[in-house]
Amino acid sequence: MKKNLLWIAAALVLLVVFPGLAPAVAGIVGTAAVWLSTQPILIGFGLGLVALPHLRRPTKTVGQ
Repeated sequence: MKKNLLWIAAALVLLVVFPGLAPAVAGIVGTAAVWLSTQPILIGFGLGLVALPHLRRPTKTVGQ
């Protein structure tokens, strides 16, 4: 919990010291998100990774 607060405080200090940093980071993240959303192979791979833990669960049979 304390480590998370330190990360948040560090991010806020960076935003105060470098006010132009937020729009630049937002632009880069937005561009990367748009590019990733147009890559069907990456979306399929990500969905497959999310499904793996669910596929490994033992199935319950009736009566257990």
